[in-house]
Amino acid sequence: MAEQFDLVVIGGGNGGYIPAIRASQLGMSVALIEKREGGHLGGTCLNLGCIPTKALLQTAAMLNDVRHGEEFGIKTDGVEFDYAAAAKRREQVVGQLRKGVQGLMKKNKVQVFNGVGSFVEPKKIKVEGNDGETHELEANFVLISTGSAVNSLPGLEFDGERVISSDDVVTNNESYPESVIVLGSGAVGVEFASMYNDFGTDVTIVEILDRIVPLEDPEISAALQKEFEGRGITVLTSTKADPESLEKTDSGVKIKVAGADAGEQEETEGEGGSYGGEDAPAGEADGGDTLEAEALLVAVGRKTVTEDLNLDVTSVEVSDRGVIQVDEYGRTAEDGVYAAGDVIGGYWLAHAAGHEGIIAVEHMAGENPLPMNQDLVPRVTFCRPEVASFGLSRAQAEEQGYEVKESKFPFRAIGKALIEGEPNGFFKIVADAETDLILGMHAIGPHVTDLITEGVFAKLVEGTPEELGMTIHPHPSLSEIVGESAMAVEGHAIHF
Repeated sequence: MAEQFDLVVIGGGNGGYIPAIRASQLGMSVALIEKREGGHLGGTCLNLGCIPTKALLQTAAMLNDVRHGEEFGIKTDGVEFDYAAAAKRREQVVGQLRKGVQGLMKKNKVQVFNGVGSFVEPKKIKVEGNDGETHELEANFVLISTGSAVNSLPGLEFDGERVISSDDVVTNNESYPESVIVLGSGAVGVEFASMYNDFGTDVTIVEILDRIVPLEDPEISAALQKEFEGRGITVLTSTKADPESLEKTDSGVKIKVAGADAGEQEETEGEGGSYGGEDAPAGEADGGDTLEAEALLVAVGRKTVTEDLNLDVTSVEVSDRGVIQVDEYGRTAEDGVYAAGDVIGGYWLAHAAGHEGIIAVEHMAGENPLPMNQDLVPRVTFCRPEVASFGLSRAQAEEQGYEVKESKFPFRAIGKALIEGEPNGFFKIVADAETDLILGMHAIGPHVTDLITEGVFAKLVEGTPEELGMTIHPHPSLSEIVGESAMAVEGHAIHF
């Protein structure tokens, strides 16, 4: 006999376990299904993405700081990098957070099933347990949050050694390549390029479009490329790799690249990919060349995970690219079946997934939540320097018919940025000239992944740059750049 629940959640990532908690708070009985071996919750973000990646990036940042210690009066001769120790710390961080999520499930009385969940009927789910047992669950509501997986290109299949994915990087406990070609320059590509460069790896980025991080403001792309090239990273834009030319050797890989025509450019799904996107001026590779490195990191995007769901027994609609179609509350075409996270497209980010899931379960419970607004999703990239944005760029706003006013304030005018030794970068605000409402913000520089939240909140409450500028920011702090940039929209910046 099937076990009865108010809600069954399929998938234990941010788009699954977070709404499971919220549903429990709303008085619902909740079952959560996670297929990952070991029953580890947290999805890609905790186990293979955000957390282990940022743990390694923190090591990279500290390594860079130590190597430049003499600039701050600290002699650091004989600095050595122990990758195995860094990997061990990475796993410790992941392990601690895994335990935390498990504890939250017990605290909120969410029953966890470890196995593969699939639809038998629209409201009946079969769980093929990793322990060999089978369960049937029935519920008033189902939330699909099965997430995404790393994607590649035909001919560039992952082998975990020569052709690698981000998953391979964060599960390698012993060594790192002395040279690497990074194919794709979205968030994943530039984060690992930055990390490897700080480790001492010879890094080459290959991007088919004419600028790196092509989904960001064009000035962000140009600034990041300048910073990367100043650090010794080779950046090849408007450049296409030929998968058929891939050759694996005893010492690594060889692959041919050549200038890409506009007609050849393609766009892949997901926040990790950038082998496609918008156009903007940048450098270009000459003719055809053969690149050689110890490894090829393919970072061309992600693909949704829906193959085990047996959606044919439901009315759930899926696009040709595997994206489940939902409305602004996460409702699918099947009554009572919702979806959240990477599997519904949008910004493939963990914090977006959690928010989408909360909206879905609150809608199930009749709480009348605000619908999902993609313009309120902060997009953060943890390379060095950091990149952060939300909402519209100037060009996007003008395309939508807005009359735009914009500010751009440099970090070099902020005392705390000079104190920290990170004076490069800027903060930009895009506003509607008619209503004075904030349309978007775009930043590159120190800790902008933290600073961007102030702008997101201002937009949420329909704040204006004037009001943001009136907010007293502590001195000296990096947050002053938000206030200065806000005042600059009206031409009232004080320190620049």
